[in-house]
Amino acid sequence: MRYSLLPILFLLSLPLMAQRDQTIINNKAFNSVFSKVKTGNFIGTANGVLFIRNTELQEVILDFQGSKARLNIEAEVEEIYDVSTKRYRASTTSGKTSIEYNTYNYGNELIIKLSKDTFQVGLLDGASDAVIDGVKYFYKAEKETEYLILKIEKVLILSNFRTLINGMKRNGETLETIKPKEKFIQLLPNSVVVFAISRTTN
Repeated sequence: MRYSLLPILFLLSLPLMAQRDQTIINNKAFNSVFSKVKTGNFIGTANGVLFIRNTELQEVILDFQGSKARLNIEAEVEEIYDVSTKRYRASTTSGKTSIEYNTYNYGNELIIKLSKDTFQVGLLDGASDAVIDGVKYFYKAEKETEYLILKIEKVLILSNFRTLINGMKRNGETLETIKPKEKFIQLLPNSVVVFAISRTTN
């Protein structure tokens, strides 16, 4: 299934090529207790704060204070590189903004929904071994809970290009017509989010 999507994934990777300094080949495994789990839905909470420079270059603060969080583990049918994709999701206290952090094999991606736009850095495609440079992550496990701590160590540029690509056919557009619609936000250093996920299946 992954190979049939190669042409689309190539288009999705175009903005990432322009941001190559944000991507490194790491081959460091995500040492989560969920790493070998094939499927399941787990709930928890999220705490932390994101510092963002929006499309108008204004700095905004997004806070998570015991917000509801979820880990959805989606099985990989062919299990070529990994048994599943792990998707961590949480919303801010206002509920107007959300964050999604995904891992597959050695790769990761970070998605922020802000206002009516969805912005992303990183991409899970191919062998999925491209790690976002500037996102420090580590896991701490207890008997009933695992904590995933994400800390931003450098300015990250997130683009809405993937959203534009996904809607291209539906809206009858081309690469030439959607390119001027591309927007960017900056995720600033010292932003941190902690996902506390129950190890009991929901």
